[in-house]
Amino acid sequence: MWCNINGINGIIESIEYFRPHTFQAGQGEGLFQSHSHPCDELTLILDGEGYYSSKEQNIKVAKGDLILIPSGLHHGFVCIKPWKGISLHIHSDRAPSYCHFLLQNAYQNPQQHIVIAHLSDDQLEWANISLHQLEVIWKREGHGEYSYDLMRVNLETLLLLYHDNKITSQPLTDKTDDGPLIQKVLKEIHQVYNTSITVNEIAARHFISESILRRKFSYALGISPKQYIINLRLEEAKRLLEQTNKAIEFISSEVGFTSSSRFYDLFVKSVGATPSEWRSRNSS
Repeated sequence: MWCNINGINGIIESIEYFRPHTFQAGQGEGLFQSHSHPCDELTLILDGEGYYSSKEQNIKVAKGDLILIPSGLHHGFVCIKPWKGISLHIHSDRAPSYCHFLLQNAYQNPQQHIVIAHLSDDQLEWANISLHQLEVIWKREGHGEYSYDLMRVNLETLLLLYHDNKITSQPLTDKTDDGPLIQKVLKEIHQVYNTSITVNEIAARHFISESILRRKFSYALGISPKQYIINLRLEEAKRLLEQTNKAIEFISSEVGFTSSSRFYDLFVKSVGATPSEWRSRNSS
């Protein structure tokens, strides 16, 4: 079954269910011609076995495997035992902030690769339920007040299950030897950016001074941790303005601004329009 209707303002592009069947791989029928997608793919194998391949990879997959394929990567697959599965295609740049972070850091490699995690039976059921709930929200004709949040929670669950069970892990590549530290700080920022957390508190949690963290962070990313947090809050505010009907004052608070006037000033400075003007221009 193939579905292709508008999701919550374009976060979800499509959902595909594999039907149980066996390909005659020896006759070439089992090989799916190399193709790519303009969005990222998350595929959950519910049963059976097969292979996913790209130019440099040929990975055996089976029941319980959660497969992540970056946008633009040419890949193919072949089924060798009757299989069932679900493929979710999402636009990562439109996903909620922490989901976007988790997805991009699943790859952690300058060369794009297919990556996989193996889930236990209980986790497989959990992931299957999360995908089902995403589909329910995606296909709903009218989106309720909490549809965006439900979508975020279920997508976040899938990505956290991947990270908790990934089979391989590539080190962070950046300009310094502080990759592990910067990675931990980035993860924490994406988790708590909408709270009243300060750079000093983040530094203390990693047993370094605020000035050292600022220097290391700025050298690695070309931006201060404070400005990174502000930019992250503004990007999430833009997503919420476009993808939900939440009040602007509520969005300001939800993304971590304690002052609506400061949110307004920073938004206008960054975007060149007021929040209400930006919503009018970009909402579908």
